[in-house]
Amino acid sequence: MWDDESTAFRWPWLALALGALVLLLLVVWLRPWRRPSTAGAAYVAHAARLRSLPRYRTLVRRQVVLGSCLTLTSLVACSGAVVLAGRLQQRQTMTQEDRTRDIVLCLDASGSMAEVDAEVLRQFRTIIAGLRGERVGLTIWSGAAITVFPLTDDYEYVVEQLSEAEQAFASGDVYSDEYAIYTAGTVLDWDVQSQMGDGLASCVQRFDRGDEDRSRAIVLASDNEPVGKGIFSVPEAADFAREKKVIVHGIAAPKTAERPDAVQQFQTAVTSTGGTFSLLGADGSSKAVIDAIADLDAKPIERPPLVQVLDRPQVGTVVAGIGLVGLALLWVGQGVLVLRDRGKVRR
Repeated sequence: MWDDESTAFRWPWLALALGALVLLLLVVWLRPWRRPSTAGAAYVAHAARLRSLPRYRTLVRRQVVLGSCLTLTSLVACSGAVVLAGRLQQRQTMTQEDRTRDIVLCLDASGSMAEVDAEVLRQFRTIIAGLRGERVGLTIWSGAAITVFPLTDDYEYVVEQLSEAEQAFASGDVYSDEYAIYTAGTVLDWDVQSQMGDGLASCVQRFDRGDEDRSRAIVLASDNEPVGKGIFSVPEAADFAREKKVIVHGIAAPKTAERPDAVQQFQTAVTSTGGTFSLLGADGSSKAVIDAIADLDAKPIERPPLVQVLDRPQVGTVVAGIGLVGLALLWVGQGVLVLRDRGKVRR
């Protein structure tokens, strides 16, 4: 959202000069100081009787109304032209708030998570809604990891991508075209899947700007139900995260609770990095992650405000258009009335 918006002329001097010129021409044309001139006048006897005729009075009133309307519409058209010449612009200013915190959303996209991934993504969107200024990225994995989108602070884009991912996982069917297309590349060997250790290690590697003093966190969602043997075990991946000073927050699939050893390993791994652990859907699970991220150290980054200047010709175009259309209609109407009067005279 823009913090401040203002509208002004790019060339106010030109708008003032043209406005003064129009006003001067109007005064010269009306010449209120002049005396009625009798030059070229024709004297007609008994003119008072003519002026008392209803038809005469009707024609005079009509001419006065037409003249007034023509003058008014001409002024409207000139006003629109003056606005266009002055080049009306809107200046928008937005204070850029940036924080030295990066968050990678790390999603297990294996078949065993198919039924809950859509809910995980809804939790991710809840987490995003509670952030401001952090950079966010999304990586999905099973036997291999792929980056859906890298770290970015464009939250509109982030929400759009998360919604797209949610739609792909909505059916919960690993054989659906949407699921297969979206997770393509996450399985290189069907005998090696759902490797949480490899997935976590890959997500740790998604952080950039390694030379900057930034707080880094991962939100890891999985059921910790591996198939085959990967490169990193879960404890090794947790050690790698600690080495890179990355805090891991874990969100486990509900059915993980049926395997206490998997829960214990998952919880021990994430808490050893200083992160939190919760089951998906548990009360306050998203809030716990948001609060934990908010507690991360963040140093303010001084960035100049973002200023955007946009031309706004719509107002001048509309006003000038109304004036020109009004003039055209009045001229056409006057012509129609003259032709009708001539027809009456002939009859």
